[in-house]
Amino acid sequence: MEAHVTADPQVKTSVSMAGQRVPFRARLESASLIFRAHRNRIFSDAEGAIAYHNRLVSILAIHTGLPPQQASILEVGCGQRATQVALFKADGAQVVGIDIEVPTYRMSIGTFIRVLRANGVERCLKSVARHILFDRAFFAELSRPYARPLSFSGLDTRVMDVEKMTFSDGSFDFVCSAWVLEHVRDVRAAVAEVNRVLKPSGIGWMLVHLFPSLSGGHHLEWIDPDRSPSTRVPPWDHLRDNRHPVNVYLNKLPLREYRQIFGEETAVVDEEVTAQGEALLTPEIAKTLRAKGYTREDLLTAKVAFVFRKKQA
Repeated sequence: MEAHVTADPQVKTSVSMAGQRVPFRARLESASLIFRAHRNRIFSDAEGAIAYHNRLVSILAIHTGLPPQQASILEVGCGQRATQVALFKADGAQVVGIDIEVPTYRMSIGTFIRVLRANGVERCLKSVARHILFDRAFFAELSRPYARPLSFSGLDTRVMDVEKMTFSDGSFDFVCSAWVLEHVRDVRAAVAEVNRVLKPSGIGWMLVHLFPSLSGGHHLEWIDPDRSPSTRVPPWDHLRDNRHPVNVYLNKLPLREYRQIFGEETAVVDEEVTAQGEALLTPEIAKTLRAKGYTREDLLTAKVAFVFRKKQA
C-alpha cells in the first residue's frame, strides 16, 4: 500500500504538521529514511501489497457477494504507483483510483513535468528516484501471482480531491482506502463524499492511521515501533516536544472524532482497531500526555478500519 498521501496540494513540503519549518537537513534525512524503507522492502513490499489486495477482495465478497470482475471499485488515495488499481484491473474489475498526486507508474517527460508543476521539485525528485531504483522490480513481483506482467496501460487514475469528487451518486460497489484520511483537511466532507458515491448495496472500507498513536507522527524511525523502536527519536515526540517534525500534513484527529464522523455520515457495520506501543507507554509519558487531553486509548490505538454501508438521506 502507499504511504504518506497528502490530500492538500497547497501544503508546502517544507512545513511540518505543527506548522514548524522543517530544516533542510531534516528533509534530507527523511529522504534517506524513505530510500532505506524502499530498499528494505517496507515501501516496496510486493508480498504485503498482494496480501492487502486479497483482503480487499475478501471484504468485497463478504459484504456484497460480488467478485472483482462484477464490481465497480473506487480506491481513494491510490498513490503514484496505483498498485491496487492495477491489481483490481488484472482481476477484471471496473476500477478507478484517485489521488491529489500525479501518478508515476508510467514515467515520461510529460509525467515528470506534471509532477514538477503539481507537487514541487522535492516530491518530483523523490518520485523519479523511486521509479528508477525500485518500481520495475516491485511491479515484476506484483505480477507473479497473475503469471503475466501487470498492465499499466489504460489505468483509470485521476488527480482528484476526495472532498470534492466528480463521480455521480451511487457509482461504486466498493470504496476503499488506507493511510489517507489522516492527511485530509476536512474529513467529514471526505467521508460524506464517499457515502454519496457508494451504491445502496455497496460497502466501504477505510483504514486510518491515528495521529495520537506512537507511530502516528509519521516519523519513519517509528514505522514499526513494537518490533523496531527508535533509539534516537523519543516515543510520542510528535505529541510532546515535536523536536523531530516531519514534512507531511496530518490533521491530528483522535479516534473519537473519526468514530463520530463515520457514525454520522455513514452506516457503520464494523470497526477494526489495532493496538500498538503499550510496552513503551511509561507512567510519566502517560501523565504528560493525559494533561494534554490524550486518553490511554488514544495513545495505544494505532489504526482503525471502518466498514460501512451507504447512509440514506
